[in-house]
Amino acid sequence: MNEKVEALIPIVDFLGVALGSSTEVVLHDLSEPEHSVVRIANGHVSGRTVGAPSTAFSLKMAEQLDPASDGIVTDYISTTVDGRPLQSSSYFVRDDGKVVGVLCVNIDPQPFRSLEDSIKVFMEAYRRGGSEEYKDTNLEAVRSAYRASSIETLSVGGAETGVAEQVRSLLGAFGKTASELDQAGRMDVVRRLDAAGTFLIKGAAAHVATELGVSVPSVYRYLQRVRREG
Repeated sequence: MNEKVEALIPIVDFLGVALGSSTEVVLHDLSEPEHSVVRIANGHVSGRTVGAPSTAFSLKMAEQLDPASDGIVTDYISTTVDGRPLQSSSYFVRDDGKVVGVLCVNIDPQPFRSLEDSIKVFMEAYRRGGSEEYKDTNLEAVRSAYRASSIETLSVGGAETGVAEQVRSLLGAFGKTASELDQAGRMDVVRRLDAAGTFLIKGAAAHVATELGVSVPSVYRYLQRVRREG
């Protein structure tokens, strides 16, 4: 384990206690992306344990982060394996300028969302005469939009599992199965995965192909087209 990463292990334990059980604190050593989690507090938030992989988002940021930046990315949405959105922030650990690890804080906003949802339900019902159908549709639209804004999927398995989960998360956000997607839809999935850095993971194209029900050459053709189109 990199010594700069190892030095942060006590911070993980401290933050886990200080921030409470609704906040996950996780430390990654990027020397082994497939098993990068070396310390985690409140892992029940995402379901991960020590040995879980890094995300495609973290790998992409580690590769592209400006050396002159402070290495902090805050207030973005990540998604758990079961589709729950978390409010996330990451601190990228450097050793001689190279990103070697990531310290992540993932907040489960469910208690606050439950209160907000209750207020929205009350206000919308009051304004619209108490339509249960309207309330249910409105809340699901809000939740779907929130899930769809996720830029990171937190995997509990190997790197290949993480890729599959990202595809499933996107399909869930679209409200479609792979068989229901036309070519434009499949290209949109590939476009979003590429933007998230998924194809930086070795073998990602094969797992994307499996989840979409297409051939690996087809995935590469989609990838080439979306990159040409920018």
